[in-house]
Amino acid sequence: MAPTAGGWHALHEGRFGEERWSSELLPALERDSEHLCFLNPFLPADEQEVISRDYNLEVTCIPGAFHFELPSDVPRRFPIVDASDERHLFVHLYREERHELELRGPGEELAPFTLAEGSSLVVASALQVEEGDSVLDACATGVTSLVLAGAIFQRCQRGQALPQDLQGRLVCNEMVKAKASHLQQTLQSLLPWRLLDPQASLAGHGPRVVFTSVDMATPSNAAERLGPYDKILLGPPCTDDKALLRGAAGGLTRWSPSMPKVSGERQLKWLHNALWLLREGGTVVFFTRALSPDEGDHVIQRLFRRVEGVFDLKVLAVDELVSRLVPGLCCESTDWGAWIMPDKTSFGPMFFSRLQLLRRMHVGCESPSKFMQF
Repeated sequence: MAPTAGGWHALHEGRFGEERWSSELLPALERDSEHLCFLNPFLPADEQEVISRDYNLEVTCIPGAFHFELPSDVPRRFPIVDASDERHLFVHLYREERHELELRGPGEELAPFTLAEGSSLVVASALQVEEGDSVLDACATGVTSLVLAGAIFQRCQRGQALPQDLQGRLVCNEMVKAKASHLQQTLQSLLPWRLLDPQASLAGHGPRVVFTSVDMATPSNAAERLGPYDKILLGPPCTDDKALLRGAAGGLTRWSPSMPKVSGERQLKWLHNALWLLREGGTVVFFTRALSPDEGDHVIQRLFRRVEGVFDLKVLAVDELVSRLVPGLCCESTDWGAWIMPDKTSFGPMFFSRLQLLRRMHVGCESPSKFMQF
């Protein structure tokens, strides 16, 4: 075993205990991610029924997500068009045998579902988005954006005009330009085009779904100009321990004991900056896939020390929310959030925490954009 790999194992064995780490957690991390079928919420009911029959969908504890079976007849399957992230798979708008074609209107085709790892669906649901909210998906994956859009624009259906009283906006951000362009193309296949078209929106509000490509560590960016937000979902870059174990990006050979600490510093900065974009009373859900507390509980703990006298924050209960939203899902509480762990569920690892901005206390808080401290 390489020295770096030995250090990685020793670190997590010390945290989780030798028995759990070697007998339960490590084998779970080595397994493939389980995918669920998340139905496109903008599909009419009759089309959803077609997909349900063809893919033999079975309800799971996660809202909108189903266990599935691929049709034995290959032409009846929707081909995978993007598997660049093994946790999130996107399918083509069409399949070779399209007996549901008569259900679609010209130019109104949508990809019928995504195949997603369950913890991403849980954290997006945990933001508790409602119709009319202004929401920032600060590190958008496509899957999280689809979940959020379905909640904000729940009265919108494919092939129908937008409701006259429609409120709310979703800003989907990806820092890397190439990935941002790909994200936009993916969501164009999943969302009704009227949500993306400024001409279809009302009262000069512009498109209801907006794409940005900004670094959350930079001041006066497009994400700021589109704020403030009622809700922010923030999943910054992290040490993806499962991916490293499975050999991604050089595997454990690129891991070092300093990696979680460096990553945690960046996450703290991004989370601190996100607070300046929130309205009073707003909520941010922070999540990472790292096993180290330096990229989990410690980030939240340090945030509270940093913002003392500037923001009045509250940690919102996670276990109670998850038990209500996702009955039966095992969720381990931590000091500042909760874990979804792959030895207790078929998803994860995922740390997440819900924070509410109760009150601004800094000078000039009536105009926070002038005092952003990036």
